[in-house]
Amino acid sequence: MKTATLNSDEMLKTMVAEAVKQQTQIRSAVCDITLKALQARELGLSQINSVVRNVTQGVNAGLGDKGDVEKVLADAVAGMDDALLKVVEANQVALTKLTEGGASFEESGVKKALDELEKLEDRFREGITRGTQEADARLTQQWASVLDKIPPGGTDTGERVLQTITTHAQQAKDAMTQSREAGLKVAHTLANYATLVSGVLMGLSEAMKHRRTAEPKMK
Repeated sequence: MKTATLNSDEMLKTMVAEAVKQQTQIRSAVCDITLKALQARELGLSQINSVVRNVTQGVNAGLGDKGDVEKVLADAVAGMDDALLKVVEANQVALTKLTEGGASFEESGVKKALDELEKLEDRFREGITRGTQEADARLTQQWASVLDKIPPGGTDTGERVLQTITTHAQQAKDAMTQSREAGLKVAHTLANYATLVSGVLMGLSEAMKHRRTAEPKMK
């Protein structure tokens, strides 16, 4: 059964706002909604930025007169971070498939994929900042306060990106020197790299959902 997807920015914002209004398990709710939105789009930096921006706006809309606003915002950022971590993991799987097949580092598109990954955390932060542009000054400052507590590269997403770049850049270079011919055999896969990553992301998301279902509920 195919996972339901979100293809509307307004629907995305509404679902996030409702989750925030309920004030229960905001982190996991934001993560799940963000993942579904990402699955509905081609996983390029601009689309990821757009999803983060709209999720941020949804959080703003759901806040109302809630008490501990910064706690809610921190949970929302953590939820988006959890979702983007799955995107990085999906990229890791896709890159492993390509480099194991002997993909050329410079010519295959692996370098482009790694370059985009390197910018992912910046786009994450930028998306949140853009999502607060229409908020009042106090709320904008509260978002900024939450982000200021996370140093560059300090999100789980940022840390995993650095690990991925280090590992796969070397793997790809090794593959290029070992087998140029093998790199040509995966050229057709590289043309659909974003599709490959999307498919892996869906599998990781399903696995995460089943794992949550199997976990005993806290009393």
